Amino acid sequence: MTKLNRRMLDKAQKTETTAIFDGISVMGSVKGSHNLYLNGQFEGTIDLTALLLVGKTGKLKGKVKAEYVIIEGEVEGKVVTHEKVELRDGGKFKGEILAPAVKISDNSFFDGKVQMLKEEEIKEKAEKEEVVEEKEEVEAVTPPQVEEIDIKDQETMKMKDAREIVKKTSEKLWTSPEPGEEERPQDFEIEFPLPHKKAKRKLYKT
Repeated sequence: MTKLNRRMLDKAQKTETTAIFDGISVMGSVKGSHNLYLNGQFEGTIDLTALLLVGKTGKLKGKVKAEYVIIEGEVEGKVVTHEKVELRDGGKFKGEILAPAVKISDNSFFDGKVQMLKEEEIKEKAEKEEVVEEKEEVEAVTPPQVEEIDIKDQETMKMKDAREIVKKTSEKLWTSPEPGEEERPQDFEIEFPLPHKKAKRKLYKT
């Protein structure tokens, strides 16, 4: 570890700050009450009741919820704060910001939308979004309901199908008699979908 990083680590520990330094990549979720200093790369979700500082070499992609957010590096995703978001010189942001106050430097890059609401409105909206997300997660892991059919019901359905087959076959097999001959029914045998039952019937022209 360089002397610079050692000094930054000592300072972070004294100020109850968790640090992710340059050269470190993290994927997943972070939740806590300490400040977070990000100078490496992070992809996922961050939920803090404290400050998030994205340093000049920091890159973040995902969803952020914190009390205060300062961006000096690159952030892509959604940022929700209860106090303020600062996009400082050289900082880059792409996505959505929801906060009571937002400060964007002239020398920064911003591509997205901003909603400035009161702290109570932000908490209420965040709670509703969490309920929707939880519902979507439950639906994603819940297997679809399959309607159970009793064996007797299955046999009844098959018998209905068989009768329909007999009816259609009767219409196809009926042929007009030759001149001078009487109309006579034709005998034929058809097997029902149920293998243990067979139907034999005579066809009469209707």
